[in-house]
Amino acid sequence: MTVSYNLDVSSVSFLNFFKVIFRWRGSVWKSVWSELLIWLICYYIVMISYRNIPESTRLIIKEYIDPIDDQLDKAVPLTFMLAFFVSIIVDRWKNTFANMGFIENTALSIASVVRGEETEVVLARRTIIRYLVLSQVLVFRDISLRARRRFPNLEAIMKSGFIQEHEIVELEKVSCPYNKYWLPINWACSILHKLFADGKISAAPLYNAAWQEIKTYRTNMANLCNFDWVPIPLAYPQVIFVAVRFYFFMCLFGRQHLDLNEKKSIDYYFPILTVAQFIVYMGWMKVAEALLNPLGEDDDDFECNFLIDKNIATGMSIVDETFNKFPEMKKDMFAEPEFAPFYPEDVINNGADHALLGSAQTVTLADPSDIHPIDPLSPLIIGHQDSSTSTIRRRFSNVFRRSNSVRPNSPIRVEPDIPFSKSMAPQRPYGAFELSNGFIGANSRDQSQSYLPKLDEENEITLDEETLKKHMENAYKQNENGNESGAENMMHSPVLPFDRSFRKKKSFEKIKF
Repeated sequence: MTVSYNLDVSSVSFLNFFKVIFRWRGSVWKSVWSELLIWLICYYIVMISYRNIPESTRLIIKEYIDPIDDQLDKAVPLTFMLAFFVSIIVDRWKNTFANMGFIENTALSIASVVRGEETEVVLARRTIIRYLVLSQVLVFRDISLRARRRFPNLEAIMKSGFIQEHEIVELEKVSCPYNKYWLPINWACSILHKLFADGKISAAPLYNAAWQEIKTYRTNMANLCNFDWVPIPLAYPQVIFVAVRFYFFMCLFGRQHLDLNEKKSIDYYFPILTVAQFIVYMGWMKVAEALLNPLGEDDDDFECNFLIDKNIATGMSIVDETFNKFPEMKKDMFAEPEFAPFYPEDVINNGADHALLGSAQTVTLADPSDIHPIDPLSPLIIGHQDSSTSTIRRRFSNVFRRSNSVRPNSPIRVEPDIPFSKSMAPQRPYGAFELSNGFIGANSRDQSQSYLPKLDEENEITLDEETLKKHMENAYKQNENGNESGAENMMHSPVLPFDRSFRKKKSFEKIKF
């Protein structure tokens, strides 16, 4: 049975150390006491033998023992080996527990999808749950020694009610030479399909949802079988177990007190430092050894028999006893505006829970009446900073700013006060004709083109001489024929722009080349 100590460490306290350290079941003391006792007996045998030999022989032995103690930690890196080994074991242990197979989700799905209170429908729901738990029993009895002791054969399973006599006959009829964990799952899927064909399941997506839950349950059982089928390669535990025991075997000689004249040494009579190291390393290894197979009979192994009993009782209650039943719906207290949360007096005296507030939520920076409009060309908007308002913090932030920052070298310009800038068009990070001038972006140091395209015509446009003469001759002919609109039409020509004063003087004096 797993050892629970969560209540003892529900709050941080000085007494937690004593509540946890003096437990026996599942403790490190229970794991290492026998090996520690054997090691101490051997240690004192070596000590007595060493201190009763002649001094000349003792000095010769000392020359061989001194290098052992100096090089032992370098030869056997226990910390690295145990840390890596335990991390792999713990990860495998967590995955094993996650795939133990809990029936609640599957039972709730079956009860929600398969509707009806007829005797046949209720029996179908109960049978599906029983078949799922039967598959779990068949798996557990092959990978857990505790479950094997409870269900040594199919007759014991039948007496427990998980399988019936005619189902045993059907199970034995299947000529598959391998395990038959899948067969009860197949029976459950067939019953589910029959219910869908009979109209007890209203829609195909609901049938698929229930089938997916059954498939997930079967996948969990398959993962458990795979973990038991392919354990961690044997060489790795062998290396760890041999390394730890070899290390402390050499400590029997290397940790002896060699200078008999120095009796004030801490390990002259008892090797207290080596014993502490023995408890830590050997206990660490024992943890990994216990987690190698969490479905065994250790104190902290998983409760397979309890899970089987819980699944069958919970599943049957969901699909039968509590099916389509719920309390009468009445108006709740939370609908009242005056209702406040209730706390017992002792809870309030011990301190209420901390409210969920943002870390900056209680900070008031400005009053709404202090908010004023800002000029769009203000340095706060454009990004220019007045040197007189610089602070030490800003200067240091500029110094330590990353050179590869994604921020632009210069801020995005604000459009001038022209009709186009007052539209809903977004600001552009480039000037009027920057893209036609070598694709110069806004980050360029050339700030000659600062704004979006102008609405007015350009002041000067250079034309070739032949094109200009041609348009002038056409304008003179139209003027001589009395067509006063000829010059006006030329002014709107897309090829030859004229000054606005041409409309009054009707002359070509203002033509610019």
